[in-house]
Amino acid sequence: RLQSQVMRDSILSLAGTLDLAMGGPPILAAAQANSQRRSLYFFHSNNSRNLFLRMFDEALVKDCYRRDTSIVPQQALALTNSTLVLESAEQIAARLSKERPEAVAFIKDAFAIILGIDVAAAELTASMEALSAWKKLPNTNELTARTHLVWVLLNHNDFVTVR
Repeated sequence: RLQSQVMRDSILSLAGTLDLAMGGPPILAAAQANSQRRSLYFFHSNNSRNLFLRMFDEALVKDCYRRDTSIVPQQALALTNSTLVLESAEQIAARLSKERPEAVAFIKDAFAIILGIDVAAAELTASMEALSAWKKLPNTNELTARTHLVWVLLNHNDFVTVR
């Protein structure tokens, strides 16, 4: 599974919001939730740790930065409900929609860019059906439906796992 910092930075990178500036002071815990800086620049201490990174087995200061690997339900909930993921999903969908406005091309690009795989025929059909169903919901438009699809893909096991 991806390390917590790589996962966070990947989400921001896909959204086009990752700040790649090098150097500078560490980002203190209070400012980390709204920071676009790479996770490498986060201040680490035993007492104040980033909740999102901690959920995905952030390296511990007191254990010489060794990482444990766990799989717990709270990780799925963090990816599902995290403000970082929800905001980024909309930005990713808007970015991909601008580049590929037609639905089939959007789905193919979303699978390729987010999961790193070619979409299978069954997945393409299911994705088209899901987009169609989401567009029928109240107060929903094409971008909102596409945001839902991106959100689902960010929660897919293949996004957080390197094979």
